[in-house]
Amino acid sequence: MHTPTPAQLLQVWERGGDPSAAARALLLLGCSCDDEAVPDELAALPLGRRDARLLELRERLFGSAIEAVASCPQCATAVEATFRCDDLRMPEAGAVAATLEHAAHGVRVQFRLPDSRDLLALEQCGDAEAARGLLLDRCVLAAQCGEQSHDARSLPHELQVQIAQVMAQADPQADLQLAFRCPECGHEWQPLFDVARFLWQELHAWALHMLREVDTLAASYHWAEADILSLSPRRRQAYLELCAP
Repeated sequence: MHTPTPAQLLQVWERGGDPSAAARALLLLGCSCDDEAVPDELAALPLGRRDARLLELRERLFGSAIEAVASCPQCATAVEATFRCDDLRMPEAGAVAATLEHAAHGVRVQFRLPDSRDLLALEQCGDAEAARGLLLDRCVLAAQCGEQSHDARSLPHELQVQIAQVMAQADPQADLQLAFRCPECGHEWQPLFDVARFLWQELHAWALHMLREVDTLAASYHWAEADILSLSPRRRQAYLELCAP
């Protein structure tokens, strides 16, 4: 992985205006990958491994400290939290088996972990129930009860729940939850931390700020955007201070 240039990041931001969070995550990983011929490989990464790479990219772009704000579900107070990227890293994220197995209720099930291709497919579902069914269809590779094969959606509900639990245990990086406590009402809750969405929000804010800097310097010095983006942050800031009224 390498750190994308400002010009590359702006191109990714521009291309990600309409796509979903899953598609945006792949755009971010693609611009930071050393091998240009890996889009299919990136899409096939289990979500935990994808998020581990996004976390590394986030640290390269914006540093290790993360500041997050969540609204208390009890009293709607805005609660702030500060943590570091290392606090979100799971040591098991890099060692995930390609195929998992679980046996219960007389049925042995082989399945794989969800990846970005699954998230993109689920976007076409109208509700959560349809999404769960489609995810089972896509991730369950085989289900056998003796010599009889079972359709993924026909598996007992308890077995479906167990498969989801095994997935979560095998890929904990994909299911990060933060611990929040409201200072006003004392309510405690654990919101999900979606690194893909969070990083895109940060990129969006960065891009708007960068475009304002480009606009200011272009108006003052009549430089091309490419020339301004190629400046180091320190030199760009120095020129901004010189042209300030």
